[in-house]
Amino acid sequence: MDGPHFCGITNSSCRWNKRSVIGIIGGQGEMGRLFSKFFSSHGFQVNIADLGTALTPERAVRESDIVIFAVPLHKTVEIIRRLVPHTRQDQLLMDLTSLKTAPVKEMLQSPACVVGLHPMFGGRISSFTGQTLAACPVRIGRAQWRSLRALFTSSGIRVKECSPEEHDRMMGIIQVLFHLTTMLIGRTLRKLDVDIDETLNYTSPSYRIEMNLVGRIFAQSPELYAAITQMNPNTEEILSALKDGLEVYEQFYSSANLKGFMEDFERSARHLGDFCSDAYRESSQILDFAVGLANHKRNSSGKRGRGDGGKA
Repeated sequence: MDGPHFCGITNSSCRWNKRSVIGIIGGQGEMGRLFSKFFSSHGFQVNIADLGTALTPERAVRESDIVIFAVPLHKTVEIIRRLVPHTRQDQLLMDLTSLKTAPVKEMLQSPACVVGLHPMFGGRISSFTGQTLAACPVRIGRAQWRSLRALFTSSGIRVKECSPEEHDRMMGIIQVLFHLTTMLIGRTLRKLDVDIDETLNYTSPSYRIEMNLVGRIFAQSPELYAAITQMNPNTEEILSALKDGLEVYEQFYSSANLKGFMEDFERSARHLGDFCSDAYRESSQILDFAVGLANHKRNSSGKRGRGDGGKA
């Protein structure tokens, strides 16, 4: 993508201002509620259309200047396709999903302006300051995009512009690769029938942080992670690379090839470059914080126990 593209409307006909009406499809979900509060705080009138609301999605689209799709990833394309016939040229369509290529392609079937958004944060954040928002301004006037972008940056949000294809490629690494490997750890722990509580009796600070990341994923929706990992167009390539790596490690192990393992390790370290030393320093600070937090938790637990007549 060369950059934002004009969508055929003039500045004089643009209705996106503080008096604009925003319709959020899926507005009762976690992300829908977050962006409803965001736009309401900036003076926009926000209408919610969701399951069980009096306002239907079709009517919300027809009556809105800006339409935001905040629906589950695996249903996004289907819902956009169903509502596109109700759109018009002087509107702006946006979505908040974790993938951009397919939803943006579907929104482009409308006559409206189109911007794909992916908040790189959850719906429970306490502040927008310092958060990253990936944005694909694929069909929108330059002035309109500058105005919309400024709305986000004025709240402390960092906006990263990219094409839908670039976005999905990066999400293949940031989401698919790391989610798959983390979920594979959880699956392996299940297959080996590992007692997690018992492993924590032997834990190092780094192991505990890694296990917290494993537990964090499995505490969330399987629907979300299934969609993120299976709908990304780059997943097949990533799975192939993972399988190749496992086969190499299996060969090192079966032949007791310590030298081959170390050489492969060093090649990866050279590829990562200075990031390795930077990451070591940063993660050491995180580990120090984690140790302090764990000690505080143990001390607080002990004090409560003594106060209740328990033994230290």
